[in-house]
Amino acid sequence: MRARLILAFLLAPLGLVLPAQGQAAGEGGSDGLGYAGLEICNDTAVPQSVSLAYRDDGRWMSHGWWGLPPETCERVLDGSLKNRFYYFRSEAENWQFLDERISFCTAPGDFTIYGDRDCAIRGYDSAFFAKIDTNIAAAPSASDQPTVAYVTRLSLHSRPKADGAGPLSTAIPGAGATADLAFDQDVTFQGCEERGDGRVICKLVMGAGQLCVTNDGMTDPAIIDRLQALDPGTPVRVSGESLTSGDRVTFASLNSLTERAETRHDLMLDDLAGRWVSQADAYDLFIIEGASRHNFYGSVETMTELLSVQTACDDASGTGPYMVAQAEDGGPTHCYRIISLTEGELVLSYMPRGTELRYHRQDQPLN
Repeated sequence: MRARLILAFLLAPLGLVLPAQGQAAGEGGSDGLGYAGLEICNDTAVPQSVSLAYRDDGRWMSHGWWGLPPETCERVLDGSLKNRFYYFRSEAENWQFLDERISFCTAPGDFTIYGDRDCAIRGYDSAFFAKIDTNIAAAPSASDQPTVAYVTRLSLHSRPKADGAGPLSTAIPGAGATADLAFDQDVTFQGCEERGDGRVICKLVMGAGQLCVTNDGMTDPAIIDRLQALDPGTPVRVSGESLTSGDRVTFASLNSLTERAETRHDLMLDDLAGRWVSQADAYDLFIIEGASRHNFYGSVETMTELLSVQTACDDASGTGPYMVAQAEDGGPTHCYRIISLTEGELVLSYMPRGTELRYHRQDQPLN
């Protein structure tokens, strides 16, 4: 087995792949239309831990971890590949993973997790992954069935940290310590979700992340009913106490809930609602609904972010307003200065680099 893994590692830089086990190498014939499995090769100098995410019967699934010593490969999927895109993450001490801001749920030990939303709420961590595009013709096969695995290499997205310092992982932490702090502040209602066990989770966007309220008896049921009747994006003022607080997700009990007048930033968030397509890449698009931004590449949803419009954003300099995007389960805040917003076009400046991003609206606002 180890000899096979080392051979796969040696072939990977040449763009070659191994036949599936039991299939003789060198068999020719008609063109194969797909791959029989997915292999990940560790062509770095250190041991790496690898996790994988993909669509499984219409549901997102993340799975890990595989331990890969240097100069070895691991077949992480067997059988015909059903998807074009797969997503992976690797972690190693004092190495940096070059992710593509595509978020999935993870856990410290072995895990198989269905669903890519509400990771912290469900007790998981969340981390950013990178994309594997298998849209490359497979090697010829003597049969109509795929016989070779698609191979990707870790060095494409993993490199040593410049100073060897910093955290071992950029995983996004889940909910943590007890907070027990009173608050009274303006927020934006994001939506409520009913779980199969009868649990209701209502989410609100605040400047520091996401506020979650559940029907666990800590909040008056009348307030839960009022939340469920609100439209996404409704500006409200709430007061209550924090129960537990993580990096960006706070569970709380509410004492009061009142709708408030819209500010100019609330009105701009309303104007942002709709489907926006990049003028540079038609596959790159996002949909803003209420206080959420759903990011897509083609038909694949890559991430959901909490969205707000604010006067300032972290260390970004210059006059606002800013569109502030934060992954639902934590991670870095992304700041976009709003240069112009019309009915048909949105021009942003990604801070702090100042990269200009242009989008055109593909439909009318969703509200």
